Amino acid sequence: MRLIDAKGYSDVDVYKRANINRKLFSKIRCGDGYMPSKKTVLALAIALRLNIDETQDILACAGYALSHSVKFDVIVEFFIVHEMFDVFTINEMLFRYEQPLLGQ
Repeated sequence: MRLIDAKGYSDVDVYKRANINRKLFSKIRCGDGYMPSKKTVLALAIALRLNIDETQDILACAGYALSHSVKFDVIVEFFIVHEMFDVFTINEMLFRYEQPLLGQ
């Protein structure tokens, strides 16, 4: 959550760009001990426009990592590396490859 403040974004901008609802965002922001899913962490990384190193760091903080053997991870990593941060465009590609969608 410190990244939101550091990057100068508002909470509303972030949860809308991440395609997550306000209730889930509030649970992440305020919920002690709440652990978001890997999909949610990646959606937030996209919303915050994090580069690949920052994304790997935030995933590691949540106990996750990107894997080149998982199609979902490869697709999301491609968009991050190429600085394409539109969650709806990413979700279109994920849908095309029958992968779970970000922020759902």
